[in-house]
Amino acid sequence: MNLNEKESLILKRILKNPFVTQQELADEIKLSRSATANLISGLVRKEYLLGKAYILNESKPVICIGAANIDRRYLMEAPLIEGTTNDVKTQSTNGGVARSIAENLGRLEVEAALLSVVGNDPEWQKIKAASEHFMDVSAVDTLEGEATGTFLEVVNPNGDILLGLSDMEIYHCMTPEWLTKHLTLLKRAKYLVADLNLPKETLELLIALKMKHQIPLVLITVSVPKMVNMPASLEGVDLLIVKHDETEAFLNLAVKSEEDAEQAAIKWLSYGAHSVIVTKNDDTLVYVADNGETIRYKNPHDITNRYKWGANEAICAGLIYARQQGKSISQSLMAGFANGYHTTQSLSLVRSNLSTLQLEKDIEELAKVEKEYRV
Repeated sequence: MNLNEKESLILKRILKNPFVTQQELADEIKLSRSATANLISGLVRKEYLLGKAYILNESKPVICIGAANIDRRYLMEAPLIEGTTNDVKTQSTNGGVARSIAENLGRLEVEAALLSVVGNDPEWQKIKAASEHFMDVSAVDTLEGEATGTFLEVVNPNGDILLGLSDMEIYHCMTPEWLTKHLTLLKRAKYLVADLNLPKETLELLIALKMKHQIPLVLITVSVPKMVNMPASLEGVDLLIVKHDETEAFLNLAVKSEEDAEQAAIKWLSYGAHSVIVTKNDDTLVYVADNGETIRYKNPHDITNRYKWGANEAICAGLIYARQQGKSISQSLMAGFANGYHTTQSLSLVRSNLSTLQLEKDIEELAKVEKEYRV
């Protein structure tokens, strides 16, 4: 098989030095580390390399486990009139909570790998082409006879969802047996981030693996219906990120204020999690840890003109980015909150202007006007 220019450069460099690291290769060919990993995977598939362990053993990625799907949105230009045709603008974007977190991280120059299941179809090819520059997608499993997950929603002019439909049957294939096949990869993780598209028994196994190998684990919710996948015990979960409406449905209590969110977070802690973030879109964030630390953020900006998607994924990635920079939990929450707010100003699940420089500017701006409450 013919090699492209980048593949040829990588192969020549490996032949010269079999112990060259993935980062050194990425720097030489001027690509991201995740894009370099995908090129190496291609060389393995083409049988120019027998394996890539010597390249990846030093790698410690944030492994994002869960959904990778196509999101289609129909944005209404006027209030809905039932029984007739309504004018809309159509938007198609690459979605999936785990995939979106990985893209956020990649844009923030944090090494990320995606672990998911997809169909052998045009939807996956579109997702792959847009994602592989930001993350390693070589561990994504393509399942014959299954369809890549899709999500559809109708959104009114205020950004509220009127109707949501999903075809995510494929995620039932993310079984404990499937997860176990990727144990070698999971053990190398710097962080594990899993969304609740994973079945409950798979999440329970992931928690057990985390506890055995002592890898930080973040769980992030995806929707009210998927709360059925929440493990009975969260012991071993370092951070749970959950929305207010999902909290209301699961815990059967009202979350209307920051005080309510704090009490809800304390209730979540009783399930065993080390710390919890309860959010209300990009409006409020309440963090509570089992050491008693509580931090609240209230968005000081006008939030009437924004979209209610992508915020929690952006918060998660911003927080991990800041923690890896050595910032305090308070500073890291600020980074996540800033990323979440600016993401909801964009039609995309991951804002296209995201970079380390842009996020640092956003954090500085938010810090000037945001009021922080501590208990």
